[in-house]
Amino acid sequence: MKRTWATAAAVLAFVPVACGPGTPDAAGLLERRSEALLDGDRAAFAATGDPGAWESLRVLDPAAWRYRVTGTSGQGGDTTTVEAELRYRLRQDRGTATAHRVLTLSREGEGEGEGGGDGAWRVVSDRPAPGRPEQLWDGDAPLRGADTARSRVLAAGDADPRDYTPLGDEAARAVAEAWDVDVRPLVVVPESTEAMARLLGAPAATYRRTAAVATPGEAPRVVVNPEAFATLDASARQIVVTHETTHVALRPSTTARTPMWLSEGCADWTAFRGSERGNDPARAAPALARAVRDGRVPPRLPTDEEFAFGGDAETVGRAYEGAWLACRLVADRWGERAVRALHDAAGAEGEEAALREVLGVDRARFTELWRASLRTELDDT
Repeated sequence: MKRTWATAAAVLAFVPVACGPGTPDAAGLLERRSEALLDGDRAAFAATGDPGAWESLRVLDPAAWRYRVTGTSGQGGDTTTVEAELRYRLRQDRGTATAHRVLTLSREGEGEGEGGGDGAWRVVSDRPAPGRPEQLWDGDAPLRGADTARSRVLAAGDADPRDYTPLGDEAARAVAEAWDVDVRPLVVVPESTEAMARLLGAPAATYRRTAAVATPGEAPRVVVNPEAFATLDASARQIVVTHETTHVALRPSTTARTPMWLSEGCADWTAFRGSERGNDPARAAPALARAVRDGRVPPRLPTDEEFAFGGDAETVGRAYEGAWLACRLVADRWGERAVRALHDAAGAEGEEAALREVLGVDRARFTELWRASLRTELDDT
């Protein structure tokens, strides 16, 4: 029995389609292509065109794949351009990812082309829409996958995905222990910083010093920067992957109301929790330790702007370190359950209401306690 996420009729309902001798049934063609991909039917997929995409798409292990045609141009000849929204879900995804695509369809007339054409329309190319990020399968380097019960890795180029599964497994275990949330992260390893940036739709310079990020959206992934990641020791690599996996796990309860000091602090608190490095704040927070020893204790909790990618390294470092120590303070003074409760309450009600409800203090008092803890934890003079 074929596994289809939407019937052809449902897809066709999105746009009016007039099918004549020179007009392709784009929605129907893309529906057949999607069905073939989900069914693992390579011959049927190749019959819809562009068979070279098969290997990269199948390694994704998709559970759902659906195009919605949003526009066409160039009709009346033997080539048509189709704009479409692709909604897809991979096996480990809790939500659905969205991609905006531009597809070229072509038709060979009878007796034309190698072996003679049959007059059918086929997909010639399927690429990101202008200004939109690439997807995992768009790069030239082949994708390889590795799976465990706790994590999944997709790696491009020469990277061996099996090198990353232990990191994903340990991250999933740490998150489950700290938050009582099951998560099976998808760790994506592009072949370069430039390839990572194309996946994220941003200039490569933005991520030069960033070892990994968690992507936004309903189906977040942990995307590794292979060049920055390679400079880290084993302990730091695990901290990075656990940090980003925490973001993936907490995405449903992280909202626009959640301040970044809390979302980033919770991610670092999870990553450092129980680790040797986490038991030595001065070592784990070197930028902030330098400032405190110089008498420059921050006057306030880190602002959202101080976490910006590509910003001043010292400012960003102090922001992350201060956020971690704020969440560490909550765990030490009010208990680990308070960290979870504070995160959830802030996402639902905002920072000030969450502090009062969960900790019984206002923001000013919490800031005083945090600044005092920085002096105690970091000033070894």
